[in-house]
Amino acid sequence: MSAAERWRASPYMRLAAFMVAVALWREVRVSGLAGENTYNLWLFYATVVVGFWFVFGLAGQFAFSQAAFAGLGGYASNWASRDNSFWVGLVFAVVVCGALAALFALLVRRASHFYFAIATLALGEILHLLFTRWDAFTGGLGGEAIGIRPISINGYVFSTSTRVFWFLLAMLGLALLAGMFLQRSPVLRETIATRDHESVAATLGTPVLRLRVSMFVLGSVVAGVSGAVFVAWKGFATPDAFGLELGIGVFLMLILGGVESLWGPVLGAAFYVYIPQWLHRFSEYKDVIYGGLLVVAVLVVPEGLVGIGRRLYRLRGGPGPPGLAPSLQTAGRGGLRPLRPSRSRSGGDPGGPVVTSEDVRVRFGGVVAVDGVSLSLAREEILGLVGPNGSGKSTFLNALCGVVPASGHVTVDGHRVPLGRPGAIRRFGVLRTYQAPQTYSHLSCLDDVMLSTADRAASGMFVSWLARPVMHRHERERRERALDALERVGLAGLADASVASLPYGQRRLLELARAIAGEPLVLLLDEPSAGLSAAETDEIAALLRSIREDGTALLVVDHKIDFISAIASRVAVLELGALVAVGDVSTIFDDPRVIDAYLGIEEHAG
Repeated sequence: MSAAERWRASPYMRLAAFMVAVALWREVRVSGLAGENTYNLWLFYATVVVGFWFVFGLAGQFAFSQAAFAGLGGYASNWASRDNSFWVGLVFAVVVCGALAALFALLVRRASHFYFAIATLALGEILHLLFTRWDAFTGGLGGEAIGIRPISINGYVFSTSTRVFWFLLAMLGLALLAGMFLQRSPVLRETIATRDHESVAATLGTPVLRLRVSMFVLGSVVAGVSGAVFVAWKGFATPDAFGLELGIGVFLMLILGGVESLWGPVLGAAFYVYIPQWLHRFSEYKDVIYGGLLVVAVLVVPEGLVGIGRRLYRLRGGPGPPGLAPSLQTAGRGGLRPLRPSRSRSGGDPGGPVVTSEDVRVRFGGVVAVDGVSLSLAREEILGLVGPNGSGKSTFLNALCGVVPASGHVTVDGHRVPLGRPGAIRRFGVLRTYQAPQTYSHLSCLDDVMLSTADRAASGMFVSWLARPVMHRHERERRERALDALERVGLAGLADASVASLPYGQRRLLELARAIAGEPLVLLLDEPSAGLSAAETDEIAALLRSIREDGTALLVVDHKIDFISAIASRVAVLELGALVAVGDVSTIFDDPRVIDAYLGIEEHAG
């Protein structure tokens, strides 16, 4: 690997170079008290926006509360440090901001994106009222606190802008380092999966609620720490410093810098701080200019300043995004390879059914989508599920996986599965694919497949920071299983390719590889042959038969009768949400009830 390649591959080298460059630039180009204060303000803003990147850029939670948490951290730190050191105040600020953020995130866990944003806006207003009305907490009339204890370490007081600069630089560096650790850990792919397709991520076993809460808490704590350092640097605090203007400014900085990059907050904060100085003649139109810049950023350069830099880099000959992958017929033609056997689950009857549903019902208002379906799937069986359009086949799979509210009883390997909880059935070894491939365009093929892993050990946020060797050991094992699954479906050569570059047929195979990598006891497949050519359908059929031979039971929904007849031993037929018939594949389609429900036109015409 060349030096340039090592540079591009190591974010830690880039972080170290950035820290050195920031320090050198200050020594060479920054002068005067005003210049030093502006430079420090940039570092403060950048750190706050890095926290917002965790919440919005990474987790997709549009929150207006970032500035309010910075204020809460500042006032909490001041309250706790009046008779103690700055560090006692800082720890108290972390605890208060973290506890409030966790409580709030749990309370609004069911809120959609728009309603979540409104809730955070309300939280910000509540905190602003607290800052202006609770004088005993803020330490000043109307929240105007003065005489705040400065930062100090073992008697060394950070009393000047120069000394504070080094503390702010270290704070920003730690925030960026924390983000880089997360980017190189399972947390990144699981958070992206939760952000892009939450229900799909839940059915894969991703800890959706934990990720949403932890990301909101992390971003809010970063804001709180930044606020504590800010008021200690300034020596005073006012509610207006952490008002709605800063909240909107945080959003603007991230959008201008680039939502999809950890470096976006740094560039966006620099733009936000220094552009008004360069346009000081038009300072009275600052809000208009910023609003216009936001519109331009969204419409012209939605990827922000980081995206502009990437475009220029590619124009100079740098590598671009991955090209279109080869077709299904040419990728990985090494044949189908057997997977390791599915993990055994104890508790069930070896001779009994592996999945049993009893009187499963799904209603959407007054419409009965699934009407009392009772069905069983034997071990190592392929059971076909057919029926006309709108008969409730996909809804039945959704009910089993907890994606839609349902009533009835479902057991897997002898274990009762609660309905209406996405991901509950995953704990018992059941995975699924979808009618339209639900893959993740912002991930590589390998990362997409690794989402289904049954091994969730050492995959959390704190492990990614404090026990990286343990995390890497588990990641190597997860990576090996994912590569096995990709090789199984013929996509091993595309492991590092972007999912967005894959054509339809390969995305369907990728989704199947993801299910295989989870070492399932049962696979639920929703129209796996949809949109595929005859040759591709034959490949899928051969692959499904080989999966069954490895010990996995399959419930397959499909409209192609010849495809179902070629792979299934039994077939169940639905009509208008009700189970019409279940029988052997060789005789089921001669049943008059099935002919009436599914194949009746030509029979009655004769």
